[in-house]
Amino acid sequence: MMRLWLIALTALFLLAPTGAEARKVALVIGNGDYANTSRLVNPANDIKIIAASARAAGFDDVTVASDLAVNDFQKAMRDFRAKADGADVAMVYYAGHGIEAQGKNWLIPTDAQLKSDLDLPYEAINLDRMMESVSGAQIRMVILDSCRNNPFGRSWRSGTRAVANGLAGVEADDVLVIFAAAPGQTAADGTSANSPFAASLARRLPQPDTPVQLLGGLIRDDVLAATGGSQRPFVSASITGTPVYLVPRAGQPSAGNRAALEDLMWKGAVAENKESAFKAYLAEFPTGRYAALASESAARLAKDPKAPPPPPAAVTASAPAAKKYTLSNVRVEAVKLTGRLGLGLPDQLFLRFNTGERFPEGSREIFSIKRGESWVVDRNFAFEQPVSFQLREFDDIGGSDNIGTVDIGDVPGTFTKTLNGDASDYRVTYTLTVG
Repeated sequence: MMRLWLIALTALFLLAPTGAEARKVALVIGNGDYANTSRLVNPANDIKIIAASARAAGFDDVTVASDLAVNDFQKAMRDFRAKADGADVAMVYYAGHGIEAQGKNWLIPTDAQLKSDLDLPYEAINLDRMMESVSGAQIRMVILDSCRNNPFGRSWRSGTRAVANGLAGVEADDVLVIFAAAPGQTAADGTSANSPFAASLARRLPQPDTPVQLLGGLIRDDVLAATGGSQRPFVSASITGTPVYLVPRAGQPSAGNRAALEDLMWKGAVAENKESAFKAYLAEFPTGRYAALASESAARLAKDPKAPPPPPAAVTASAPAAKKYTLSNVRVEAVKLTGRLGLGLPDQLFLRFNTGERFPEGSREIFSIKRGESWVVDRNFAFEQPVSFQLREFDDIGGSDNIGTVDIGDVPGTFTKTLNGDASDYRVTYTLTVG
């Protein structure tokens, strides 16, 4: 049942609030394709449902990264630290190998070799660096689905202080830290596409009227039940006692969102292929598009719990066609520059989408613009969901600053937005086509 509902939650990203500036930001990392130790299957699936649930919980900016080598891992955290600075809420979720050694916790990039524990500072990521990446936000959340066994320690020299299992507890002021398992214990990948911990987090994160202070306890109860008590998540919380709600109590989804929710609930029921899952679909959509198939499947499974799911043709026969959102005719007009160094230098601009896409694509490519000039972006961008993008300007010390965020929404037309962050003033015009 839990898996069915968390799959359905992916539809709810359509309900996320919009705003001129991203105030809730998330970094979702999944490392599974390890070059020198055991591969992990679930992180690639886990980050998908966590990213969807974060959007459903109203996170304006969700960055998803997978299979990060050490340099990419460091860059992802450095970039996220800039996003988190001044945010209301900043959350990092990590799924992958993690170990305790030398009295510290380490997250393992995919290219790590770790022939000795002495290699850790050079090839692994100290958990303290991840804590620093959220330090600029008011509410800070670090969630670690990484308490798996130490795949390297067996080959280390005698006397190493690495533990064979799990991570150590931490004491972090003003940070909510949720571990997938208690100190010294390991977390299970589970028998389904997602780990029990990720499944619970994805379900609970967008739950309305739930203070973040209770999030860890709810996840703990879910995982204990799902694993028969063998895995016990651990919470280290030193944050404000004033309740903080990611999602206040909300009304019912709109008709369009209900259709997307129904489609995903049906696919979740088919994937789970249990009588209870099809009955849950019928309880929510008694006259839905798949109601007849759901009734037949529930009756069949009541007689034979091992009966196969509906054939693929029946599963997708009445599913609605996916929408395509096309962003075109993007024009950026400089009304007032940021005033770099007070010398009247031009601004160096680029666009960064919350999908991770960047334009221009090269990490060092930019568009140079002076006051009164315009940047006509000679490219169209296509997405399968509404997205947002930031207009960013390289600063004087090698980083970049967000001039403003544009949420394209889901209504077709031509729009003009004014962005005035970083002491500048820009007008952005664009056309959105929904097909």
